Amino acid sequence: MTRAAIQTDLDNRQFVPGQQLAGRVGWQSETDLTKAELRLFFYTKGRGTRDVELVDKTEWASPPPIAQHTFSFQLPQGPFRFSGHFVSLVWALELILDPGEHTERLEFSVSPTGDEID
Repeated sequence: MTRAAIQTDLDNRQFVPGQQLAGRVGWQSETDLTKAELRLFFYTKGRGTRDVELVDKTEWASPPPIAQHTFSFQLPQGPFRFSGHFVSLVWALELILDPGEHTERLEFSVSPTGDEID
């Protein structure tokens, strides 16, 4: 069984453009891992084509089966998180552990106020 977690500093999930997003990731795996990767990205969901854009990532090659690391990403100026009638844009961090492709995701907001825009 594999367990993984993503935690931002102060458990913050509201950020403004250009802010530093920092925190910790950790995992515990019963099998040897070949790679661990933390991705910063945004995606759209709702009607129409789903778009995904990778903004940044951090990789750990041949990581130990039990580990904890800190991370830090500089957030871009946009786009802002919003929730519309037909489509929404969501920011997320995703930790992927290989092999086994175990993933853990943490969603958050990026906007001028830190709140999701309706």
